[in-house]
This record gives sequence, structure tokens and C-alpha cells, in this order.
Amino acid sequence: MAGAAEETASSRVDTLPTYVVVATRTPLSLERTSPSISYISADSISQWQDRRIMDALFREPGLALAQNGAPGAVGTLFIRGTESRHTAFLLDGRRLNPGLANQFSLEHLTVDNLSSIQLQRGASSVQYGSSGIGGVVDLRTRSGFDAAERGHIEGEFGSNDYKRGAAGLTHAEDRWAISLEASALSSDNERRNDDYERFSITQRIDYKLTDTLSLELIGRYTDVKKEFPGGVSNPSSIAYGETKDWLVSPGVRYATDELSGHFFYSRSEFDFEGVNDFGGPFPFKNSVDTDELSLQVDLSLGEGLLLTGGGSYRRDVPKSSSNPGFDSKFEQLGVFLQLIAPVSEAFELRGGIRADRFSQYDNVVTGNLEAIYTLEPFQTSVFARLANAYSPPPAQDLIFDGDPTTPVDPEKSVSYELGVRKQFDGPNLEVELVYFRNEIKDLIVFEFDPNTFISDGFNEEKALTEGIEAGFTYQASEQLRLQGAYTYLTAKNESSGERLARRPRHTIQASLDLLLTEDLLAGIQAVSYVERVGFQGASLDDFVLFNLVANWEISDHLNLFARVDNLLDKQYELAAGFPSLGRSGYLGLKYSF
Repeated sequence: MAGAAEETASSRVDTLPTYVVVATRTPLSLERTSPSISYISADSISQWQDRRIMDALFREPGLALAQNGAPGAVGTLFIRGTESRHTAFLLDGRRLNPGLANQFSLEHLTVDNLSSIQLQRGASSVQYGSSGIGGVVDLRTRSGFDAAERGHIEGEFGSNDYKRGAAGLTHAEDRWAISLEASALSSDNERRNDDYERFSITQRIDYKLTDTLSLELIGRYTDVKKEFPGGVSNPSSIAYGETKDWLVSPGVRYATDELSGHFFYSRSEFDFEGVNDFGGPFPFKNSVDTDELSLQVDLSLGEGLLLTGGGSYRRDVPKSSSNPGFDSKFEQLGVFLQLIAPVSEAFELRGGIRADRFSQYDNVVTGNLEAIYTLEPFQTSVFARLANAYSPPPAQDLIFDGDPTTPVDPEKSVSYELGVRKQFDGPNLEVELVYFRNEIKDLIVFEFDPNTFISDGFNEEKALTEGIEAGFTYQASEQLRLQGAYTYLTAKNESSGERLARRPRHTIQASLDLLLTEDLLAGIQAVSYVERVGFQGASLDDFVLFNLVANWEISDHLNLFARVDNLLDKQYELAAGFPSLGRSGYLGLKYSF
């Protein structure tokens, strides 16, 4: 949820962040953002013992996750019923390498060295360009200037021969600072041929040339080895793969009270090499090399009036051994303008426009308009937003298209949002409600021939995702906090009349955290997906999943933590034919210095 309870004497309660940047690319206090914005703090990530970005997103309203089995298997994210390829993943504003499927290796993204995860649900093409129909997830790294600790070492063991180690270090001087964190994980999971190994490191270096000018260097590296057991009905004992994914990005920042600017260059490479099982070993290699340039300038025009402008250039070069004759690069050049304009103390307007030029597709113009009205005496804010967005086909839709004579076109959308946020002082309660509607044109779908193993992609005329998100945060006392959310979703291909696969019609999320003693914190969270269908009408049963966590601060430097996932040992699938893990327990120790 975007809202959080006010800070109490207990250090466990999240404090409202000073600002979020994902909504407009400019700093905004959280209470000025719509309920479509979520801020997941490092404290929340630590409390719930999240290890992957997927773990943290699992608690957020309007989101549904799917995975082809245990951790490490292919993961998919549906924001408000849109496709996984419709959402962009960023690291401090840098676009992560999309891979062939434009899914950004979601299943391997860790929370290492993050200060927060910032999420925008809804159209985001004006701010961030392509893949903006569903929204954007921005992973914000920790600055050494802001770190409260110098470093930590931790170890963790659990079910299915699970082992994880992590180490982090921060250091700051007057002019420079560094932060980095690395983690290594291995697990056998439960099924045969399902082993998973992952090593990841994320780092950030800041250097202040002057009081107004600074340099930065952002980097991340991931190396993953994963066996693929296949579906229950077609298991495999030979499929496996190794993924190597890295990003390096230098940047420069300039900031005064009236004018600020940010420029960066980013280089990333994604390489996957493995063996598939099509009746026998089938080796293959995929890769995507990406270069990105970005410039943003913010100009204060006085009285809260802020004009933002900038541009970006991106080039993706995909390759696959499955189609060695494919030789194309995809280039995108975009410019945008955005204005934040307070009309009065209670009323604010925000709007933007963007123009993009593509090497492979027609030029695109997108825009958005948002209005926020605050009724201060009633502690209530009302939000309304209209925007359009687009998403070009990912590289795999072209490389593996069985009939290139009928090419697929970019997908487009028009989205509507209407939301309200209400606070109550007496019970320390905050309630949010959002209605959303996405009208998608030229939705890309595939028909797969199991006899020839050939897929043919084409565009459907229109699709619709529509629903309601409701949530609350209740700080009952310094010791007890409750949070809950409910999402109702209609997601269908309006051309065929079929429901879109894997999206639950009802999603229910709840959590309770309790400070048992001054040093012992426990929490339980529940997630339920109700009324889903798989691909080609495959059955997906409803489920309710409970996870339990506990954190004990033995001393100022030593922390013992434990958790149980799938507490009731339910059998459930996020994707038809791929069972998730049963009950799993974990125990770990962290030393901070």
C-alpha cells in the first residue's frame, strides 16, 4: 500500500519516505501521489524477509504473479491484468535488460542493496517510454551517504537443502560514498531436475565534485544456473540453463533550488545458454545487448510550478541460435515534457506529452493528465488520471514468429483511473480505493501448434482490463499493525470473448505484524487468488497461502530470523501444471557492524 502509519516509539514502524520519484520522475512526497503508487521500504523488505523482488510484489494490490514452479522458474507479473511485457523494470531510472521476452528476468531479481522498491500501476509511457501499458517498477539503490550501518554478514539455511549467504558494505567520506551488497543462494527445490543456484551483486558509488555537481556509478551482476523439470504431464530430466546478466551505468547530476539535471549512459548484456527438451537435448543460446542514454532537466518556475523535460535513446540488439538468420537492432529515440502546476492550495494538475521514434515501427505520441484535489478538513484526497501508452513486440515475438508474412504490430492502450484516499486520526487508519480501466488495442496473442512446435503471433483488435483496488492500513497500537487489500479484476480478449489467462478475478491480501517484546517482532501474511484460468482453458484452483516470519534482535549487532512459507502446506499452482513449493522453513543469523 502507498500509505503507512506515522512513526511511533517502536523502531519497527516504517516512516513515510521523504519522496518518491516513480510517479513523475521528480521528487514527490508520498501523500501527494495517487493510490496507484506503492513504496516498499528497505525496512519492510527486511521485516518480511524478502529475498526476491517477486516476494515484495506479492503483497501489493492490483498485482498478480505467476511462476512455472519453484523459485528460479520463469516468473510473470500482471499489473491490473496487463501482460508481463507491458511493465518496465528500472534500476535508479535505468532500464534493466529486457531479455528476449521483455520480462527483465523477474524471477532472478534480488533485493540486494536496495533502499526501496517504487511501483506505479497504470500507463507510464510518457515518463518511461515503451512497455508502459501496465506500469513501471523502479528499484532504488542505497546510497552510502544515507546508510545507517557500515556493513553486515548473514547466513541462512532451510528446507530442500536451501543455503543463502549475503554480505554488504557501505562507506562514506566528505566527498564520496560507496554501497554494495552480494548474495549467493542454492536450493534443490522439491522436484527432480529442479536445482537452483544464484549469485548477485549490486553496487553504487557517489562522488561530489562540488556542492551542486556529482558523479554516480550504478552496477549490478547476476549469474544463475537453473534446472527445468518441465510440467507435471511432460517432465524433463535434461533441461537446464545458465543466465548471465549485468548492467553498468555512469551518470552525472546537477542540482540547485531552481534547476536540476540528470544524465546517464547505461550498458547491459543478457546471455542465456541452455538445453531444452523437445524429445531429446536441444541446445540453444539467446542474448540481448542494450545501450541507453538519458537526459532529464527540471526547472522550478516558482510557487510549486515545475517544468520537466528530457529525452532518451535506446538500442536493443537481440540474437538467438534458434533463428541465426535474424539480424536486427531495435532503436528508440524519445523526447518528453511534463508540467506540475498547483492551481490552488487544494488543487493540483499534472500533465505530460512524449514523442517516440522507432527504427522498426511507426512513430508514437503519448500523453497523460492527472488531477489531485485535497479536502484538508476531511483528510481526504481525490485523484483522477487519463493516459495512453504503448508496448512494441518483444524480440521473441519476431524471432519465433512462425509466419513472418503476418507481422505483429505494437500494442496501444488508453487508461482511466479514479481514486480516493482517506485518513482517520482517532484509530490511526488510512483507507484507499481506486477504479481503473485499460482499453488495449492490437493485443499480441499466439497460436501454438504442438505437432510442429511452431507459434504464429498476431494482433487481436481489442482487450479490456478493468477493476477496483481497495486497501487499508491500521496502526492499532505501537505493538500491532494490520494491512489489507482486495482487487477485483475483469481481464478479457474482447475480440474472442475469452478471459486472459492466469489473472485472478479476486485477489485478497492481508498482513499482521506484532511486536511481542521490545526485541521480538513476528508477522503473518496471507494471499488468496480466486477464480483463474490457465492457457487454453486449463484449470487453476483457488488457493489461500499463509507465510509466517519472526525477527529477534539479540543485540545491537546480532539478529536471528526465521520464517515459514506456505504455513498450511497447501498444494497450489501459479501456472497450470507447475506445482509451487509445499511448506518450507528457514532460519538465519545476521551480524551488523
